[in-house]
Amino acid sequence: MTRLSSRMSYREAHQELELLWKVEVSKSSMRDVTMRHGHVAAALIREEVVHLETTAPTPSAQPEQVVMCTDGAMVQLTSGEWREVKTVTFGEFRPHWDAKRGKVVTKTDNISYFSRAENADTFGRSALVEWHRRGGENAHTVVAVQDGALWIQSFIDYHCPQATRVIDFAHAQEYVAKVGRAIHGAETDAFQQWYARMSKQLGRQPPRRTINDLRLLQRQHPDHPEMETIELAIRYLEKRLPMIDYPHFRRRQIPIGSGNVESGHKVVMQQRMKQAGMRWAEENLNPMLALRVALCNQTWNANWRKIEVRVRKEKYPVTAEQNQDVTQTTKPRVVTEADCRRLTALADRIGRKKRHPWRNNDWLFPHRQNSIHQN
Repeated sequence: MTRLSSRMSYREAHQELELLWKVEVSKSSMRDVTMRHGHVAAALIREEVVHLETTAPTPSAQPEQVVMCTDGAMVQLTSGEWREVKTVTFGEFRPHWDAKRGKVVTKTDNISYFSRAENADTFGRSALVEWHRRGGENAHTVVAVQDGALWIQSFIDYHCPQATRVIDFAHAQEYVAKVGRAIHGAETDAFQQWYARMSKQLGRQPPRRTINDLRLLQRQHPDHPEMETIELAIRYLEKRLPMIDYPHFRRRQIPIGSGNVESGHKVVMQQRMKQAGMRWAEENLNPMLALRVALCNQTWNANWRKIEVRVRKEKYPVTAEQNQDVTQTTKPRVVTEADCRRLTALADRIGRKKRHPWRNNDWLFPHRQNSIHQN
C-alpha cells in the first residue's frame, strides 16, 4: 500500500489494489498507512543526520568525480500558499566519446536525489545523509552546478567549500538575453541574431569579453527606459566571473549544465505531488518526499526494513520491567555454598525414599524378577 501510494495518487493506488488483488481499501486508509510510514522515514533521516554529525564516520563509497546540482521548485499547500521544495542531485561524470557528434562530451550517470521542504540551513544538514552515502568526501573532484542563488552558495560551503562552482550555462544565457531583449526587442530579428552570436561567444570566449560587449551596448543606450534591468543583469554576471568561465570548464571536461536537478524536480516531486488539483498539508510534504527519495534512488528495500523495525517497536514497546527481567535472566548466576548444601539435602531425601519398596510397588510381586510394575 505504501509503495503504490508513493508512486501514484491515493485514488489510483486504491483502484490498483482492488483490480489486481481484489482488496478493497478506502482512499483515506491508503493515506493514513502511507503517511504513518512516511513520518517514520522522515524521522529516521533526522536521526541519521544527528548520528553523522556526532560520529563523523568515513563513507564507504569511493567516487572519482562527483557533480552536485541544487535547485528549488514550488508545491501548493491546502491553505493555498506555496512552499519551496529544495532538491540536490549527485552524479558521477566522466569524458565520453560521442560518435554522432564526433567529439568528446561529458557524461553524467549514477544519479541520485534528495529533496526536502525545509529552510536552507536545515536542508543543508539533512542532505548529509545522501552526501555521505554517495561518498562525496572521498571524491577527487567535486563540481557544483547551480543558478548562483545565495542559499545554494551556503549549501556548497557547508558540504564542500573547495568544490568547483559553475553557473548553469542556460541560466547565464538568460541574463545575457535580458540585456538583448531590453535593447533590441524580444521578438525581433536583430535580437535573434545578436543572441545567437553572444551565446556562442559566452561558451567559447573568456567571460570578460562578453561582459565588455554588454557594457558597450549599455553605454550606447544611456537613456534606455529599462536601464535598471540591464544594469542588474550585467552586474549579476560580473559578480560571478569565475563561475561563467565556460571555455576553461570545457577544457577540464566538467559539466556546465544543471539538467540533472531540473529533471530531479519532475522525477521526485512533480510526478507524484503536482498532479492536477493536488494540494498538500505542510506536515505531509517531507514524509512523502522521504518515500519518493527512497523509491527514486532504488534504496526502497533497505529503507523499508528500517521502517518496519521502527513501526514494530512503536506497536510493541518494551517496558523497563521487561528489560530488567531480560537482564536478570541473562545474567549468569554464581553458585554459593548454601546452594550446594541445599542440593545435597535434596539428594539425601530422594535416596531415603527409594529404600522403601512399597513406594514403588515392588511389594506386590516380591518373587518376580521382571515385574511389569518394577521401576
